[in-house]
Amino acid sequence: MEIIRAKQERLQKRQRDEDEDDAGSAREMVVPRNRLSSNSASGATTMDKSEYQHGAIMKVSMKSFVTYEFCSFTPGPNLNMIIGPNGTGKSTIVCALALGLGWNTNLLGRAKEISEFVKHGADKGWIEIILSNKNGPNVVIKRHINRNNNTSVWKINGKNKTQKEVLKKVQSFNIQIDNLCQFLPQDRVSEFAQMTPQELLRETQRAVGGDEMLKNHDKMIELWNEHKTIFESMKGDLDSINTNEKRNAVIEKDVLRFQQREAVLKKLKLLAVWILYAKYALAKDEYNAIKESRRECFGMVQQIQSEVEPLKRKQRQMEQKLKTATDHKAKLEQQYQKALHSMRSKGASVEAAEGDGEDLRKELDRMHAKLQQRKSMITNLKRKIAAQAELVERAPSEDNITRDKDALQAQVNEFAQVARDIKDKIDNLQLAQEDIVRDAKKAGTTLSEKRRRLVALDDIRNRRLEQLRETESDVYDTVVWLRQNREMFQKHVFEPVCLEINIKNMKYVDAIENVLNNQLKTFVCQTREDYNIMTREVLDKLRLRVNIIAPISSELDLGSYRPPASKEDLRKLGFECFVLDAVDGPAPLLAAMCSKASIHTVPVSESQNLDLRAVRESRLFRKFSTLQDVYTVSYSKYSGEPIQTSTSLRRAKLLTASVDQQERDRLIREVDNLQSVQQESENKIRQLTAEENDYRRQYQGSLEKKDSVTNQRKDLMQQLKKIEKQRIELDQLRSDLAKKEREPSSEEQESRIREQLQAQATKRCRLALEYVELAKESSRHFSMLTVATLIRLQVHAELQTSEAQSHEKERQLKEIEAQSHEVNRQYEEVKIRAKEMLDKAKDEFNTLSPEDVPEFHELGKGVPLEDLEDMMAREKAKSEMHFSTNKSVIEKYEQRQSEIKTTRAKVESKNKRLAKLMSDIEAIRGPWYESVTVLIEKISKGFSESFGKIGCAGEVRLGEHEDYDKWCIEIMVKFRDAEKLQKLTGQRQSGGERSVSTIMYLMALQSLSTVSFRVVDEINQGMDPRNERLVHTQLVEKACARGTAQYFLITPKLLPNLDYHERMKVLCIYNGEWLDDGVLKWSKYLHNQKRAKTRGRA
Repeated sequence: MEIIRAKQERLQKRQRDEDEDDAGSAREMVVPRNRLSSNSASGATTMDKSEYQHGAIMKVSMKSFVTYEFCSFTPGPNLNMIIGPNGTGKSTIVCALALGLGWNTNLLGRAKEISEFVKHGADKGWIEIILSNKNGPNVVIKRHINRNNNTSVWKINGKNKTQKEVLKKVQSFNIQIDNLCQFLPQDRVSEFAQMTPQELLRETQRAVGGDEMLKNHDKMIELWNEHKTIFESMKGDLDSINTNEKRNAVIEKDVLRFQQREAVLKKLKLLAVWILYAKYALAKDEYNAIKESRRECFGMVQQIQSEVEPLKRKQRQMEQKLKTATDHKAKLEQQYQKALHSMRSKGASVEAAEGDGEDLRKELDRMHAKLQQRKSMITNLKRKIAAQAELVERAPSEDNITRDKDALQAQVNEFAQVARDIKDKIDNLQLAQEDIVRDAKKAGTTLSEKRRRLVALDDIRNRRLEQLRETESDVYDTVVWLRQNREMFQKHVFEPVCLEINIKNMKYVDAIENVLNNQLKTFVCQTREDYNIMTREVLDKLRLRVNIIAPISSELDLGSYRPPASKEDLRKLGFECFVLDAVDGPAPLLAAMCSKASIHTVPVSESQNLDLRAVRESRLFRKFSTLQDVYTVSYSKYSGEPIQTSTSLRRAKLLTASVDQQERDRLIREVDNLQSVQQESENKIRQLTAEENDYRRQYQGSLEKKDSVTNQRKDLMQQLKKIEKQRIELDQLRSDLAKKEREPSSEEQESRIREQLQAQATKRCRLALEYVELAKESSRHFSMLTVATLIRLQVHAELQTSEAQSHEKERQLKEIEAQSHEVNRQYEEVKIRAKEMLDKAKDEFNTLSPEDVPEFHELGKGVPLEDLEDMMAREKAKSEMHFSTNKSVIEKYEQRQSEIKTTRAKVESKNKRLAKLMSDIEAIRGPWYESVTVLIEKISKGFSESFGKIGCAGEVRLGEHEDYDKWCIEIMVKFRDAEKLQKLTGQRQSGGERSVSTIMYLMALQSLSTVSFRVVDEINQGMDPRNERLVHTQLVEKACARGTAQYFLITPKLLPNLDYHERMKVLCIYNGEWLDDGVLKWSKYLHNQKRAKTRGRA
């Protein structure tokens, strides 16, 4: 055993100050056999460190620190028990260990400023700790503290270092001063017991699991927290998408129309630009053509101007030559005309003679032809007369034809009368049909009005449904779903009772709604199969919270429910009716309400003076109602006495809107009557129409017969006309024959004409001979004139050709010049117009957005102007078909669509991130879970064994949770046999029990710990003697085992006769201001104690 005593004044006399600043006057006081030769680092290195773990504390020294002016001690490699009365400075050693190894003051739970740890009256202090280093020289860490400026100076092996470098060095020895599983100062003992299970898991991992295990746990927490954050954010995103999609769905049709109209307008705009470009293209083509024409015109003007002058010179030469030829021709012309005149005179005489003879011959020919024609006509007339006479003789008798014609006229008159009679019947039938149609229209108008009033009454059902929509959205959604999917069910599934029933008398509405309260929103299925379908689709798939029932078939028979009292007995007790009598509805539904709510057994009364006692004593009803209260009657199982309770009626909410059933029944009857009237009218109309069609067929048959007879009569009249015409033609032929036969003979006239012809022929021969001689003379002159004429004609032709060529060139020159002027004018106009069109087209094109450019190029590329204009006309027609929509609605729609798109992208990104996070978590979780599970099992095994040795029970469990930051260590303890294992908390167990549990847990970590030392300050406080002794025994046993970490147990007192171990070191603190000289003779005191103990054994 080594004794440390520190007395401030006496140590100044007996030890020399070995501090760097030479200001101290303290010295170390230990038992002589363990006293070190010096306090320097070199002295510490001479100690045997083979027993010490890597990083264990080999020596601690301090000066002017808290209660010590100077203190120095060397702890053992295993269990070090530091004892001393309260206030002597036990916890100061704990502070020195924490602050000397680089940690801050907030770890200790005491003073916050480092300057407050300097002893009162001193300006400076220091702490020096020597750590065992298996890999080289021991490490000496020294901290100088300056009270004045609240600063510290750090040194490692005598060299100045920063606090960060000191911490790094300390952590390389796996020293975790901030881990309560390794370093548990006095002020934090209760904190350890109150440590949350989650914090305990973290600290345990740090103490015995290693950095990798804790880093993996922190990484999983980080990833899971990110996962939760992203998942919650994604849920918000999905809700936002759903909300926006629902809002957009309401206006989607308007938006579609707007988008269609905008697409048309956009296309119109693109087409307008294309039309401008097409017009510009035409203008450009025109410009190029005119430009080419302008160039050609200029060349032609120059060419024609070079050709005009030679032609004019040739023209003057030809004019002179023509004048000479003309004069020669004129002279020959005079000679020819003279000879020609003589010949013509003679020729006229010849022609006159010949003409006279020709006239005579023609006269003779006419006479011969006329005679021949007369003979032929007489023969032809005789033949026609014979043929016509034969036709007249063979013609039927006119009297017979007239008689037949009159008979046919009688038949025509008869058929006409029959047709008129039938037409009168048809007109009468049409009048009757019009009367029926008129009456049917009046009935239809009345029927529509009755139906409208009936629909208005039935609209109460919709008003009730709207109430459900506001108050019971799940019930409303189920009704909507049911109406859309009725084909799924075998039988009719009734909607909620409140929609199916009707109140006959509204004064009972409060009572009825209170009686049916739990059933008003219930759906009723008539078969078990329909019930299974309904629950699967609505409850399981749609996740709607509604009530669905399916009574057995016997419960759906309304006739099987009998009221408990007759109507007469009911009135005697003051009731008007049962609830069943006050409602209308489908029989299966009412039967189901009888089964579930017993509405056939609950009477209602409007009387305020109901004899409640008589009702109770009748024992007929378990429940009854007035207009103000509902009563429930039960009967004692022991005494049989009635027990009555009452509850005020709540005002009806769902059934307040109801139908006047009498009015509804009356309207239904009237509608049925009017429908019958309409049906009867339709039957009558069909019957009358059939009769009319029959009469029309008869009428058509009469007309056809009349037309047939009329046609026969017309044929007879045509026959009479033909006979009359034949007689007239026969008389005319006979008259013509008589006239031809009376004409005179022409033989004498023929002889006279032949004599005249002989004389005329002689005269004509003489004149012909004279004419031949004159003709020869004229021919000679004509030949000469012809040669001269041809010469003149040739010259004239050449002149005309020259003039024509000259005039043509001049005309061409004028035309080309005029054309050139016009082309120049057109050139300038087209140039300006094309430029204007191009500028306008470019301006319009520049107004297009970049997104519209591809569509623009695709729309009109290669399309002619006419087709573009046709396309534009069609698109304008389309635009007029779409109504304009409010711009703000579209902007909101597009804004929401953009938000949906953006949010969907976020959701997709978040989904990918969630998958990545889960993958990362799973990759980490497997190895981490396996290692932490093994670790907890080992801790639990040691913990249970320790508790078993003190007659208690305990185990350590790993608490799992979805959130990795809520994974924890659950310490389960049981200190009494009658108890069950309970969690160790800061409130449930006593202070001593918490201390026992804490030290047991720390001991369980001992064999697993990789830390170099462990400090526990006053952990045994509050323990009862038995537990303290048992815990002490186990602590000594485990802490003194070879290969275990260094252990510091600090306590103000110990029980007598405790178990000790040879590897255990006890450090007694004896410190204070009132120590006398005798207290320094510790060696003599110990010697006496040993002798006394030896004598006692003897």
